[in-house]
Amino acid sequence: MSVTLKLRSEALAQLNAATIAAHMQAGVVTVRTRMRHRDLLARALTGLRAQVTDDGNSVVAAWEGRRITFVYGAEGVQMAHVDGPGLAEAEAQRLVLSVDEAYAAEVQRSVLARLKERAARSGMVIESERVNADQSISVTLAATS
Repeated sequence: MSVTLKLRSEALAQLNAATIAAHMQAGVVTVRTRMRHRDLLARALTGLRAQVTDDGNSVVAAWEGRRITFVYGAEGVQMAHVDGPGLAEAEAQRLVLSVDEAYAAEVQRSVLARLKERAARSGMVIESERVNADQSISVTLAATS
């Protein structure tokens, strides 16, 4: 028996340029994000070559004269505050969306790793794995006898 699972890195929350633009005030953009896992967020930011610090209350990423501070709310969801000298709205949008995409890719990698671990514990083997044109991953598992 084989099972094919398709893992997608698409946004769980529809974070888009219009949402970000609606929250732009005085050079600071604040948006509610879906980035709940601090370790995945830190890995995503490091992958974007940001200098990352985590003081236990917030995760701060700094690069290219810009800073994004992720502060956790009551539900574990962060608020992303983007600032920097001469920050333009389009640039803030680009930064937040790039972090969101990198975070989604980290979530996808984490889910795939857990899937592989659980499959092995359940006596299944991976028959095939491929990355599709839309960056989703198709994995075919087979039960061993």
